[in-house]
Amino acid sequence: AFMFCTSWIISIWVARQLGPNSYGVFSLVLWLTGTFSWIIGMGLVHALTKFIAEYSGKGETDILGSIITYIIKIEITLSLIISCVLIFFQTEIANYFFTPAESFFFFLAFLGIIPGTITAIFSATIEGIQKLEYFTYASLLITPVSFISKIIVLWLGLGISGLLVVMLIFSIINSIFYFFVLKKEKIKLWPLNQPIGQTLKARIKRYNFSVLAIILCDKIIWDKSENFFLGRFCSASEIGFYNLGFNVSRKFTFILPSTFWKVLFPAMSNYCGTGDHAKTKRLFFIATRYLAFAAFPIGVGGAILAYQIIHYLYGHDFIGAQRVLQIMFLSSILTSLCEPGAAILYGYEKQSFIYKLGAVMAVINIILDIFLIKRYGAIGAACCYAITTVVGSICGTLYTCNTMKLKYPIVSIAKIFFATVVMGLSMEIILLQNSEIPGFFLSIVVGGIIYIISSLVLGTIEDEDYILLESIKQACPGKTQILMDGILQFVSEFKKQK
Repeated sequence: AFMFCTSWIISIWVARQLGPNSYGVFSLVLWLTGTFSWIIGMGLVHALTKFIAEYSGKGETDILGSIITYIIKIEITLSLIISCVLIFFQTEIANYFFTPAESFFFFLAFLGIIPGTITAIFSATIEGIQKLEYFTYASLLITPVSFISKIIVLWLGLGISGLLVVMLIFSIINSIFYFFVLKKEKIKLWPLNQPIGQTLKARIKRYNFSVLAIILCDKIIWDKSENFFLGRFCSASEIGFYNLGFNVSRKFTFILPSTFWKVLFPAMSNYCGTGDHAKTKRLFFIATRYLAFAAFPIGVGGAILAYQIIHYLYGHDFIGAQRVLQIMFLSSILTSLCEPGAAILYGYEKQSFIYKLGAVMAVINIILDIFLIKRYGAIGAACCYAITTVVGSICGTLYTCNTMKLKYPIVSIAKIFFATVVMGLSMEIILLQNSEIPGFFLSIVVGGIIYIISSLVLGTIEDEDYILLESIKQACPGKTQILMDGILQFVSEFKKQK
């Protein structure tokens, strides 16, 4: 929640200070750097989480250091080589998308690849051992300083260069922080030549090769590959509109699925190691219900409020992102629900289907990009992303349920859908009467209340949800338990009357 609030505030500040054109340049620089970071990762960072979680589940903790150091050696070597090549060709890269004048931006971004890689390795290890509280500590300790630093450099007029320098510095700080976390958890990171058995090394390589193909497809489908065509065919402003719509929707729709993934993937890997398929089935059912409960109202509400979000928060200069934002919010409803199924396939090493499906969808995505982006710009890019991700998510979920014999919570999702429709209608009625700031805030409040009440009326809240609320109450500090008591009493009385 803290990361969500701070990142959203800084995104508004950055967009307003840079404007559509410079924001587009900044977005493309970050996207290209992130793309090469993914290439360097080669799926090994993903494999790290999987095998750390699996061997932790088996209780074989002595092997964890060997797994980490084996991957570190490969990743650091690749990072050094690719970073040097990119820095050497920085001018040519800048000229391909914009002009040579932007080459310094690419230089600063490329310097951050090595510390970013180290941070990714350490973070993946922490996810694998399920010590997620350290991410909270990092958010509360490091993020505020980073947040203030970005505000200062923009206030001083340092623009894109200042932002990239701050990001580089804090990338190094993050890697140092996570290093000491692993040291505290007694994970051996030295020496780098710790022995690793040939059988385990072969398993990591085999898993990595299968994941590598998937990551390539995912990069095309899920991670704004449309930027490549926008940068070549369209203006920097169109890049800005697309990235703003994408980033804003992700801030609202991705936080819960990504949090679930951090728990689900290592948990499924653990269940694979212990052979507990019954827990896998139950966790899939519950996780899908909870994701749907959040995804439907956020997706519909965001699409309805897209104009107000952009106009009042980011400024009318970015109003060209309105349709993009609406498309992204609506498509997120279905794409958010694929996370539990994907976690199962990865955890049980059945990811070959993801690669096959991803390869087909990646080709379709590129074809759509070629035909739609040059003509329709940012809106065309949003349509390409939405079509491929929604179709891929539906196909992947159907395959997972069939292969793993999983029960999908169709009845629960149907109830959530009807509750969302009632919420959406109430929000639209309010905005038709007053589309200014009072109507904007009133529609959010009324829509949220109506959604909760509609959910209760339709019986969306089930017995397991009461158990969860009780567990949350026990974990709540101090007087916040009074709030939880009120919520529990309200929900219980409502159900009793029903």
